[in-house]
Amino acid sequence: MILNSALILAGGKGTRFEERTEDLPKPLIPVRGKPILERIIEWLKSNGVTNIIIGVAYKKEMIMNYFGDGSDFGVRINYVEHSQEGGTEDAFKTDIEQVFEKGLINEENFYAMNGDQITDLQLEGLTNAHLRNSPIVTLVSVKLKTNFGVINLNDRSQVIEFKEKGEVHDKMINSGIYVFNKKIKDYLEGENIEENAFRKLIKEGKIYSFYYDGVWLTVNDKNELKKAEEFVKDFDVLNIKNSKNLEFGGSKEKEVIEKIRNVLNELVK
Repeated sequence: MILNSALILAGGKGTRFEERTEDLPKPLIPVRGKPILERIIEWLKSNGVTNIIIGVAYKKEMIMNYFGDGSDFGVRINYVEHSQEGGTEDAFKTDIEQVFEKGLINEENFYAMNGDQITDLQLEGLTNAHLRNSPIVTLVSVKLKTNFGVINLNDRSQVIEFKEKGEVHDKMINSGIYVFNKKIKDYLEGENIEENAFRKLIKEGKIYSFYYDGVWLTVNDKNELKKAEEFVKDFDVLNIKNSKNLEFGGSKEKEVIEKIRNVLNELVK
């Protein structure tokens, strides 16, 4: 089974990309000629997801004008806004609250994810696991040596501990891809969804993990971008042959920037 709706958190500035995010918000940085966010939308659509909500903040007009209502991409897109201040967890909380206030998702369950990752995860398996366990949250976990927040599980895949970012761990980490039940809105006290909602759900046994050992790449800096480009080049729906122009800072990135500027110019005529 596939759920119909997904929330994408896409308000990041991308400070580790240095001068490039002075022209573009992080979600519009090209991965082989297409913005990261467009890659995510294509992935969702390929999995059968057609109702997409994008949480925006930094340079939000560029994102909203580029994607519009989603009709050019074969999906329906709505937008919610959060402050540029605070972290990912604060933004998730704000965006989820707005999703329910505006009635943008009516289903019992929906996907949610960060807008800076590339994966080949098939959502059907994740969805079936979520429906089978019936928690409030199912998070996709991956194994990686990192300083990301670490999760510990029991033998039933219930999350029993959540460790904050900091020291390097060699355990399962939270990928930033979720299935939420609509009851999550009852747990959104405080500003930080991980510090408050997730810890409360852990105590109640209502948060589960879905372990994934396939491709999962974040795109937070130039080195990670190169890895993402290596992955997508073999599966690129554009079938682009001239890859020498697709490097970070190359002509394809300039084409995307120019396309966005053209959209903005049309709107102000």
